[in-house]
Amino acid sequence: MKVSFRKSFVGFGVALAVLAGPALAEFPEKEITVTVVDTITRAAADALSTSLGEAVVVSNQPGAGGGLALTALKAKPADGYNLAAAISTTISFDPHSSSVSYGIDDFEYIGAFGVFPEALVSLPSRGWTEFSEVIAAAKDAPDGLTYASTTSLDRVVMKAISEKEGVVLKPVPTKGGAEAVAAVLGGHVDYAYSSGTYYAQAAAGELNVLAGLGTDPVPGFEAAPTLKSLGYDISSVNMVIYAAPAGIPAEAKAKLVAAFEAAAQSQAVLDVLAKRNMGSFTLTGDAFDEQIRAQSAQFKAALE
Repeated sequence: MKVSFRKSFVGFGVALAVLAGPALAEFPEKEITVTVVDTITRAAADALSTSLGEAVVVSNQPGAGGGLALTALKAKPADGYNLAAAISTTISFDPHSSSVSYGIDDFEYIGAFGVFPEALVSLPSRGWTEFSEVIAAAKDAPDGLTYASTTSLDRVVMKAISEKEGVVLKPVPTKGGAEAVAAVLGGHVDYAYSSGTYYAQAAAGELNVLAGLGTDPVPGFEAAPTLKSLGYDISSVNMVIYAAPAGIPAEAKAKLVAAFEAAAQSQAVLDVLAKRNMGSFTLTGDAFDEQIRAQSAQFKAALE
């Protein structure tokens, strides 16, 4: 079996597609083209090819964490040969916070793997070991506390928490994870939100992990609480996801789900996820659909 690759990088968003043509009797019976995001989805594309028994050709559709790929996907035939990959917040959060041309009901959800180790971090010299101590400090600070922010999502999460606790948590916008980590290391903010850039410094003891944003503890920092465990009814479980246009044939979806389950557990994919500190989490089919809809509903409520 031949797997063709075109080198490309699209941030976190990817698209999978097949050239036009009517679906044949048994799925799949033609080559599948994958627009790859990085080493994670490149490894997954290779594993998908093995599972499906068809060549996977790597292509490119950059932009907006997979948002452009999803926009294009919505207009493609729902035949099982047209797929897209993105980060999960592109579907669960972006339609509520910005103007996009797609919504959660426009897609069928095939699978997701890996969870970005999103967390709130601070300098050990602050003396905080978990986020409840940050809240206590904010209550004692007349002007509140500041934190390095990288996304509109973390600002929504922090706003919900500050309103619940009656404290001031002021975002200091940064250009990305590296700048947010630098801001907290330099003492320019009280703490920071990071999707994972903090990991090496935390492992070296240069930063404390105060709370994970997911529903499960951050791998390697299991002693740190999650926002859920601290009593906050908001979380961010941000994954690499694969979706198809709504209405694909049931047989095609079942085969894609099975292929994805196998691909997500291939050693090549697991090795890349371990290198990115994203764990080995996999979610497929109906369970995945339920999870992403629950995330979407909580973000919608937080923004109202």
